[in-house]
Amino acid sequence: MNTNNMTEIEILQKIGTRMREIRLEQNMKQKELAEKSGLSMFSISQMETGHNTSVQSLVQVLKALNRLDMIEPFLKEKEIDPATLARFIQSQQLQRKRVSRSISDNDSSSDVDSPFVDGFQRSIIKPYFSDEDEDSSYSMVADDSNED
Repeated sequence: MNTNNMTEIEILQKIGTRMREIRLEQNMKQKELAEKSGLSMFSISQMETGHNTSVQSLVQVLKALNRLDMIEPFLKEKEIDPATLARFIQSQQLQRKRVSRSISDNDSSSDVDSPFVDGFQRSIIKPYFSDEDEDSSYSMVADDSNED
């Protein structure tokens, strides 16, 4: 059966039909399933006839029917091959390297006091000191060049 070609309504109806079959195989009445699952009889009836229901209600019913194994493939975590994982980590490390842009020392056209250097805006931070006059305050220019 190719479920990819089915509509959502058809899938819900198949699920409901299968739930009813499982319940009947266990000689369980809707009332008993409702009590075990904590749902109303109306909810059980709606599910079995293919009406829309929540995933939580579906899990409650499957748990009450002792058939959570039906959703185990969906819950199974994918195992990753160690070699594939190592290649993935290595590729992530290569992508994370940053290229820093430095201002050449012989570039006379760049004005260090200007907020725009080489087309990039730089932050100018002027600290305020209350005991100094305005003329003696220093401007600090954020520099992202790597001068070690």
